[in-house]
Amino acid sequence: MNDRTTLRGAPVVVAPGKVFVVGEYGVLEGGSAVLTAVSCNAVAQFIPGLEAASAVVEQAVRRARDALGEVGEALPAGSVLVDTSQFRRGEAKIGVGSSAAAAVAAVGAVFEYGGHAVAEHRDLVFEVADAAHRAAQDGVGSGADVAVATYGGFLHFQRSEEAPVLREALPTPADLSLVVFYSGQPASTVHMVKSVMALKQDTPPLYKWLMDELKTLGGRFVSALSVGNVAGVIQAADAYRETLLELGNSARLDIVTPAFQAAARVARALGGTAKPSGAGGGDLGIALFPSADAARAFTSECPEGLSVLDVRPEPLGVRRRMASISEVAHQR
Repeated sequence: MNDRTTLRGAPVVVAPGKVFVVGEYGVLEGGSAVLTAVSCNAVAQFIPGLEAASAVVEQAVRRARDALGEVGEALPAGSVLVDTSQFRRGEAKIGVGSSAAAAVAAVGAVFEYGGHAVAEHRDLVFEVADAAHRAAQDGVGSGADVAVATYGGFLHFQRSEEAPVLREALPTPADLSLVVFYSGQPASTVHMVKSVMALKQDTPPLYKWLMDELKTLGGRFVSALSVGNVAGVIQAADAYRETLLELGNSARLDIVTPAFQAAARVARALGGTAKPSGAGGGDLGIALFPSADAARAFTSECPEGLSVLDVRPEPLGVRRRMASISEVAHQR
């Protein structure tokens, strides 16, 4: 039986998902964010004659063609087929950056089809995918998820109007253990961010104070991580959660839901902490621990209504694979 889902010999490109470790919301105001790529991949291939299945893919393909200039103009009419099934558990989509990974993989697929290896044009892939992703989301988003899908690994990301976008690889302390969990209830990042932006318009001084706190804590997290200070990393992440809770209360949003507060209590009793990962609202969470034993204990004691995800850190970013989508999707 032939279950091939791509053109024989055509380039297949994969890009990983992401987990925010720290930096949510603060990154929108120039603060530091730390993310890690995770082992859920968007798998993409340019298909002549295909129509785009989503706004993200349409934007990515159009902008990738433009970036390639004459090479892009010479490509046949078509679009990119993107498989994001690895970002689902049953019918539920988990919040590990499927749209950003799809944008990066789609741009990479066009580049590879046009003879431009993603490994040699990674910065350009990021620039094109970032613009495409923002356009598809009405300008909402920092681009941090696009960056980690492009570069992989543990990444320090910072964006401001005063300086070029910072994309810096970070070391991961050997004794820092991460656990990713979720509620099974996806949340809308666009809705959450727009609600926080409403606070900015309605109460500017309060918004600024909260953002300044988040930016300070994000910087403290990066400093601790850079020198392998696991206790400092956990303390900064715990304080970040507390400030996210204040932000949610101020914006009348459940950024840190009751279930995630319960997860934090369990994690703190084990010497770690737990917090939302991403925009919040009860979707995805991350717990940080000073030992693998504590992480295993949290997995066993995870509060009711939350499930631990079987994902692992992914050191590689967007890359080409000579395999079919069905083959790559099952290489896990």
